[in-house]
Amino acid sequence: MTTRRSWLMGIGSVALAGSLAGCASAPTRYYRLAAVPGPIEPGVTAHISVRSISIPSYLNADGIAKPGGAYQYTSFPNALWASPLADLLQSVMVQDLAQRLPQAVVIGAGGAIGVPADRIVEINVLRFDPAASGELTLIAQASVRSPDAGAAGLTRSIRLSAPCSAVPADIAAVMSKLWGQAADVLAQAVAEQR
Repeated sequence: MTTRRSWLMGIGSVALAGSLAGCASAPTRYYRLAAVPGPIEPGVTAHISVRSISIPSYLNADGIAKPGGAYQYTSFPNALWASPLADLLQSVMVQDLAQRLPQAVVIGAGGAIGVPADRIVEINVLRFDPAASGELTLIAQASVRSPDAGAAGLTRSIRLSAPCSAVPADIAAVMSKLWGQAADVLAQAVAEQR
């Protein structure tokens, strides 16, 4: 009887372990955006401040957006941004502009360094997510201006898209590429204001 009891307990333990293993969720993976090299605008020696990036609140969720319909938003449950998306966008824009404007000093506003700026870059992201069609779209409004209150600046509408798969790593890579193309537009706008 003891042998049978031990055998049943062993089978029960294996069954319990197997059922618990089936309940384990996929590991969480964290993603970030990366700076992408672009064309250099020589001769710009300004101090440039990139303000906090304004994004729609639905994009400031932890999860990376999944391709969805025109009126639907879903995100990957285990593919998360390494930090809030607005913070990632600001940090990468600072890096992208610093690469494109190597003689300028580019900082993120609201950070630990407070340097008076000659130019302020402001960006409102209106859309930055993948569609069911397989296209990832960036729609944004941007301004490059002097810090003087009444000074007129250059305003740009940015509309970019690129093909994208439904894989989180690919979505982060395509977003980085499109954000780099937006940096190209802004670096050129800064150069025009010399």
